[in-house]
Amino acid sequence: MPSEQIAGKQRVVVVTGGAAGIGAAIAEELGRIGAFVVTLDPVVSVDGSTRIDTPEQTTAERIIEAGGTARASNTSVTDREAVQSLFAGLVDEFGSLDAVVNVAGISRVTDFASGTEEDWAAVLNVHLDGYLNVLRAALPIMAKAGRGRILGVTSGSGWRPANVGAYGCAKRAVAALTWQIGQTTPEGVTVNALSPIAATRMVTGGAGRPPAAARQTGSTTDTGGLNLGSMPPPENLGPVGAYLASEEFGWCRGQIIFSGGSELALLAPPRLLEVTRTAHVTSLPHALETVIPIAFATAEAAQATNGGSNPRYGPIFDEPAAQSEQDAGAGLTCVIVTDDDQWGAVLGEALTLQGVTCVGAGTKPAQGFAAAAEQIAQAARDHGPIDAVVVALVGDVVGNGRGSAGYQWQQVLDEHEGIAENIRTDAGWVRAVSDYSAQADRPVRIVTVTNATSSAGRSRAQAAAQLSRAGHMASSGRVDAFAISVETAEESERRSVADLVAHLVGNADSGALSGAELVAASGWFGLRSHPSPAATISFGGPAIPDWLDGTLRRIVTASPG
Repeated sequence: MPSEQIAGKQRVVVVTGGAAGIGAAIAEELGRIGAFVVTLDPVVSVDGSTRIDTPEQTTAERIIEAGGTARASNTSVTDREAVQSLFAGLVDEFGSLDAVVNVAGISRVTDFASGTEEDWAAVLNVHLDGYLNVLRAALPIMAKAGRGRILGVTSGSGWRPANVGAYGCAKRAVAALTWQIGQTTPEGVTVNALSPIAATRMVTGGAGRPPAAARQTGSTTDTGGLNLGSMPPPENLGPVGAYLASEEFGWCRGQIIFSGGSELALLAPPRLLEVTRTAHVTSLPHALETVIPIAFATAEAAQATNGGSNPRYGPIFDEPAAQSEQDAGAGLTCVIVTDDDQWGAVLGEALTLQGVTCVGAGTKPAQGFAAAAEQIAQAARDHGPIDAVVVALVGDVVGNGRGSAGYQWQQVLDEHEGIAENIRTDAGWVRAVSDYSAQADRPVRIVTVTNATSSAGRSRAQAAAQLSRAGHMASSGRVDAFAISVETAEESERRSVADLVAHLVGNADSGALSGAELVAASGWFGLRSHPSPAATISFGGPAIPDWLDGTLRRIVTASPG
């Protein structure tokens, strides 16, 4: 059982979203084992739009009634200054802030092809910006003290192929942020995340269905293959959440643990499955004709490489392109959306060489769902039916020092300023393509090229990849969505990225990579796996057995992630 004493002093733990559901379950377990618990929750409706009546008994009151110590606050994680003030006040009053568990969340109907921009903004604001506010307030305090535990909450909707739009993008960005910032915190301070599964009011009622009806449908479309009827109650997550926020778990950093209360699974981050050379290739478009179907498409389907035997390619890197390959995209029209003239030029050249007719989206890329939709519609009115859209928005990128000396948690947070808006912008173009495809009743491909030379860029790229996974299914097969994470700042590498984009736009076989996680770096490009469970521990729960911590340590320290 985790101890809630540090050198004889009671631990001070904040639980956001602690009024109900998983947050309440974790808060009550922490209170039961001796922590002073502060619940942060404005107590709002599932969609976050209105305040609701305070329950007859709050979580804090239940903790006190059971013999523990607690207090409640109606502070929202979306109020950065209020969160900072509250955390600082706890330090002034009690001398420390020992742990924060960030469960706060809302649910609104957004997916690949539906949901208003306002709903997208609201969901991203709570789940992503809200968590960043918590990190910005807690990490300086913990870094100064030399100890502290932060447990974020992501979701299977952020790593399974679930069609949940803004929620999935936000939770994937939280996962990406966890994997990155968890490796940069000072000694004694850890950041990890829980990916829970439970039949909470947000899960069962978030899509506008009564909880009982949602459980009875057995639908798995919006849950990434999980059946609502089999989900455990949120109370089962209390012991797991308390353990992951405990001092006992302080050996672990930058990891995501999936649990429903009776099992734990270590979630492995995306890893490279296939890598192919792009430097000093006679004709990269020609090489791609072999590499994509033989290696990349196969690896994406199996989530494993088919290499490790006889060489697969032959002399393709030294062979020139055939004329038929140069005309692969003949008759197609592609809209290029970019805020970088150099990207526009190199993309246009590569696409044109494949026979694709390139047009611009306007003098300046639109901001907002409606404006993006209008630019696509205008391009179609001016140039005829659209077959593909390439979005390469650079924006303002802060930092490019991944892995360099001095790359610390503060830099990661600084780089993530404004990421929710960037994700929403990318989603707006995806929505515009989806709407156009439905209205025109024609297949359309969209390729999102993300500048991932910063920590936030990598989080943004992973959000784009997560959204793209739902494209084919959500559009009745009309839309193929591709995402490329560009992790090099070398301008000379832009042409190889553009050649890959041209292949995705113009070649029929590239449809197999719709939703794949593609990456480009210096001298190569590759295919990454989707996040997935690496190993699972079953213990029947919800009580945590004494041997679990040691066993999980074995799994984490031996994992490739």
